[in-house]
Amino acid sequence: MKGISRIIMSAALALPFTQPLLAQQSGTIVYEVTAKTDPERMRGFQRGGGDGDEAPQIPDVITFKQTLTFDNGHAKLATERPDFGNGSGGRWGGRARRDSSNAPAQGQAQGQGTGQRRMGMGMMGRGNAQYFDLTNKKILHVFSTFGDAPKTYYTEEDFIIATDAKTADKTKKIAGYTCKKATVKLKDDTYTVWYTTDLPFSFSPINGLLPEANAVVLVAEGGKRAYNASSVNLQAVTDKDLSIPAGAEKISQEQMQSIRQQEMEKLRKRQPQM
Repeated sequence: MKGISRIIMSAALALPFTQPLLAQQSGTIVYEVTAKTDPERMRGFQRGGGDGDEAPQIPDVITFKQTLTFDNGHAKLATERPDFGNGSGGRWGGRARRDSSNAPAQGQAQGQGTGQRRMGMGMMGRGNAQYFDLTNKKILHVFSTFGDAPKTYYTEEDFIIATDAKTADKTKKIAGYTCKKATVKLKDDTYTVWYTTDLPFSFSPINGLLPEANAVVLVAEGGKRAYNASSVNLQAVTDKDLSIPAGAEKISQEQMQSIRQQEMEKLRKRQPQM
């Protein structure tokens, strides 16, 4: 009986310290991202043009950060402007394109399947954030139209679990969490993925790379881009704006694609010819 009492007392003493950790549903994950560029394609978006020696030098690889803020089933992924080198901080050419398939983005060309779309910026509008319903495992793509009377739309995309993930017995610590290794082929690239199942939700910076339904991908390294979690902090968050904008109209992915293309065409017509 004394032995049982000691066990109960030990559990009771440990409970106040373990419960907050288990109950903590908020915090942040910071990803360091590197992406190969397409200099010729990106040069077309510079302001003021320039050829030969006058043309700005576009680096082969750009770097930037993405921060996932989560709280009780809601999450937002914010993307910093990329570093194009020479201290530009993403202001190269006066503008930085955020949704090119080879540039700092998480979106792929439309019409190639939702599973190939990176989770963070697949249909991003003028902002630099993407929203998630972690409880129901959905990406919420938001887009606002341009002009004097802008409208905001959103569409949903399910998290996609990789069906052909090849797992390995290797493990390592990343940002304080024990991670398992997997290899996942997505579209025309193969990713080395390190993921943990010790967080209370699922997430991947690229949709289609989740090796398990309850996984959080902390590292994803492919031939064109790589995501490495530099920190994971379970803590109360001050940013409470983790839901899509109030009044946003829900539409289908096909409708979103059409509206987005129309708005981009309007924007191109308004730009001065170089």
